[in-house]
Amino acid sequence: MVPSCIKIGKEQLSVLAYADGIALIGRNEIEIRKLFVEMENIARTFRLQINQEKTKVERKNSLKKNKIGHLRIKNYKFERVENIKYLGVIFNEDNNNQIDLKERIKNGNKTYFVLQNFFKK
Repeated sequence: MVPSCIKIGKEQLSVLAYADGIALIGRNEIEIRKLFVEMENIARTFRLQINQEKTKVERKNSLKKNKIGHLRIKNYKFERVENIKYLGVIFNEDNNNQIDLKERIKNGNKTYFVLQNFFKK
């Protein structure tokens, strides 16, 4: 098994999964590659396929080298991005949540103004 890098409580995690979304977390590109190959092998046994178009790679600020372009693993080519939206939360390479906060405030304001007449009644 590949070493994990996220600690939640007493658990060390390298894969976060919910519904049809999976986040692979590694300290470096080598760990990500190993996790991906392992995940792809498991998916293949269940006849699941990786959607190359929907799969993105985000690099954190400590891994700035090679941050543009694509990451190639086996026959796959994944786009590198600066921000990823996962389970409704926007993550960016600097772990700065300002983008997510602005998005939530904007959505809250839209909802408020749409419902403004309802609140006046």
